Amino acid sequence: MRAKIFAIILIVALLTAPQVSPQEAPLLSVTVLNKEIPALPGSTVVVPFSVTNLGNETISNVTVYVTGPAQGFQYSVKVIRTPIEPGESLNDTITLRVLNVPPRKYNLTLVAKAGNVYSSDGFVVSVGVLSDYSLSIEVEKRYIYGHDVAITFKVVSKSNGILLGSIGYRVMRGGVILKSYENSTYLNPGEVWEKTIVLKRPDIGNYTVELWANLGGKSKRVTKTFEVYQRKLSYDVYFRDGAIYVRVFNSTGGVPGIEVSINNTTFETDPSGQVSYLVTKPGVYRVTLNLDGKIVTTFVDVKKLILTPTVSNGTVVVRVIDSSGLPAPNVTVVASGPLGTDYEVTNPSGVAVISLKRTGYGSIVIKAESDRYLPGEVVVSIPKPSPTTTSSPSPTQTPSNATIPLPPSTSETTPKSSSHLGLILILSGIVLAGTSYLAFAHPIIQEETLDRYYFLKVKAPRLRPLENYRIERPVKAVEVRATKGNAKVENGKLIWELDLEPGEEAYLQALLG
Repeated sequence: MRAKIFAIILIVALLTAPQVSPQEAPLLSVTVLNKEIPALPGSTVVVPFSVTNLGNETISNVTVYVTGPAQGFQYSVKVIRTPIEPGESLNDTITLRVLNVPPRKYNLTLVAKAGNVYSSDGFVVSVGVLSDYSLSIEVEKRYIYGHDVAITFKVVSKSNGILLGSIGYRVMRGGVILKSYENSTYLNPGEVWEKTIVLKRPDIGNYTVELWANLGGKSKRVTKTFEVYQRKLSYDVYFRDGAIYVRVFNSTGGVPGIEVSINNTTFETDPSGQVSYLVTKPGVYRVTLNLDGKIVTTFVDVKKLILTPTVSNGTVVVRVIDSSGLPAPNVTVVASGPLGTDYEVTNPSGVAVISLKRTGYGSIVIKAESDRYLPGEVVVSIPKPSPTTTSSPSPTQTPSNATIPLPPSTSETTPKSSSHLGLILILSGIVLAGTSYLAFAHPIIQEETLDRYYFLKVKAPRLRPLENYRIERPVKAVEVRATKGNAKVENGKLIWELDLEPGEEAYLQALLG
């Protein structure tokens, strides 16, 4: 009875089961021909497969790809455009790249797709242990002497496991080891060991750098060389047109990038090898150059023009000296007044004569200019002289019949008025002699303060020399120099001792503190 009931149920199930149409049946099948493939990190794996057409129609454009872990593998896609007839198979391969993954077995799937029909098959990639790494040294081939040299050593692990071993390096010059290092260590997968050393201004010569390692049973070594050299450099330092100029050059022209310091301000030469520094005050400027490690120091004495005008007989006599007290020849003197402008050039004694007929009287601006000095300027006010008139007595007409008196006899006594005139002449002579003595027997001293500079001029009298002459001034100075004698600063005073010949001049310049 139970057997009859089971048979009835089976017949009903078969009758009621849905029928599968031919279109829903699988049309293709893919099979991996190598189920387990060995590989190492960084290698490319070739997966062989076979695609079979299970349908009754030709298929084409079959897409094949691999799926698996999201990280550690680089996958590819292949399209088979060759038609596959019903019941036929086509063999092909697809590749994938193994990245730096830990050693073990990885399950991957090969998928084939034609239209909406898929077929897949699994396989295994067995990743083994890889012990590998790379060495590198970062250093330039040439360095200019006077600069530091930085050297960077790198060891990069390419292993998918821990690398155990040692790393070392050394720097040599002429067979002599200058720096060395060696240490036991380990690197994790993908880890980078890096170390930078700096050679402080190494000497001129050729250097050899070595980096070596013994990790994971593998020994490697890399070597590099570099040179430290010095160029043959020349330089010019000078003052012109209100600026200090520095030019560094060699046989090929101007040299850029040279460090130049002017009064503690640092510059670098431009592409033409030049540096310019504007100055507005006289003084001694210190210039220091770093010529590929060779330090050179020089000084530039910037002087300012000083004008001393004197009015004489319808002219202005302008004496021009520099801030050191020396005459300034070949300097252009420009005087501008109410009527116009007069241009003159100083003679070898530093003197130029301005015509008041060209400038006119009144306020006159006098400037001294030269590319060798800082310009000087002075303003003088010269009043127009008042006209002087001389009256002559009217001639006395003598009648024709008048008798012209004879001149008195020389033997007669001199009138009283004549004796008074003689006394006046004698007194005038005494006064004139005294004035001349003051002008010709005493020294002439002139003083002037300009910005931070104090100037002093001494001119000996024309009648006698100055011997053991001493001048003291309560001037606070930090530096003093003179064209003659001995000048010094002592106890807050400026002391100048000198000897001068008759009519000789001397100049003193002091830098105020």
